[in-house]
Amino acid sequence: MADRPRIFMMTTMHEDGMRLLHEAGEVVMTPSLDRAVLLEGVAGADAIVTRTYGTIDAELLDAAGPRLRVVGRHGVGVDHVDVPAATERGILVVSTPGANKEAVAEHVFAFMIGLSKHFPLQMASLREGRFMDRTKHMGRDIFEKTIGIVGFGNVGRVVGRIAHAAFSMRVLYNDIVPAPEDVENAAGALRVDFETALLEADYVTMHVPLDEGTRGMIDRRALSLMRPDAILINTCRGPVVDERAVAEALDAGKLWGYGADVFAEEPPPADHPLIGRPDVMLTPHSAAQTVESLRNMATWVAEDVSRVLRGDPPLRPYNDPETVSANRSRRPGVVG
Repeated sequence: MADRPRIFMMTTMHEDGMRLLHEAGEVVMTPSLDRAVLLEGVAGADAIVTRTYGTIDAELLDAAGPRLRVVGRHGVGVDHVDVPAATERGILVVSTPGANKEAVAEHVFAFMIGLSKHFPLQMASLREGRFMDRTKHMGRDIFEKTIGIVGFGNVGRVVGRIAHAAFSMRVLYNDIVPAPEDVENAAGALRVDFETALLEADYVTMHVPLDEGTRGMIDRRALSLMRPDAILINTCRGPVVDERAVAEALDAGKLWGYGADVFAEEPPPADHPLIGRPDVMLTPHSAAQTVESLRNMATWVAEDVSRVLRGDPPLRPYNDPETVSANRSRRPGVVG
């Protein structure tokens, strides 16, 4: 009987996904994300499953050896996986786009509502016994305002649909690729350029992947285009936004508020310029921490890892399977 595939886990996940992986092979959980521990533990792996932390680069891929066939990302972004290096070595990368779209979209509206109604200020006043401060800070309605959605993929489209259907908002979106007409119609969405989205929106919400084109795209110049009563929200990747520039804009009264679930550095440093501000709402990269999202991500990544290990094509490949297969066939000593 052939050896069972070895699945190297850099994270734990929902039991439904773990059950699928145990059925697919021998699951080995790393005791630590220490680099030396990872390089030793990954040797001989047929699959790697990762979540948010732990860099998977060429060195780690080579440490796994020729048996490695697939890297599974429990989540959406793959910025901590060296996808070109994996492709060059004939290794598939799979992820779970759309698995957490409802949860993250709801998180966006939690920020929008909380900042529009001054929840941080009002909650602090109540906690400190200043009940009559309730009339000091005038909030505003979301109804019929304009939202600018930068990145109109899985999450951005759900945000647009909710904004349109629930709050009768004017929906503008910016994306390098126009959405299908039926998707635009469902959200009442109009595609505009980046500057127009910033200039006209009461709320700007970021939903782009992290790459060289999006890193720092909300900088001082971008913030200068936004209305002083606008609210900026980031639930995609921290480095998309220049956090110090946001703090400066808030200090200068050029921005109403900022909501974010992600940080340029995670965990953020104790002296982070935005933590603890009354005009800011922050959460610790937890937007997708719902029962439904975690079950989706776990089962989807486990399903695709299992498919690759038994020789079937993945349902959600991140790199091109044909290119991966061609590269794998040229590598000496590969297994499977």
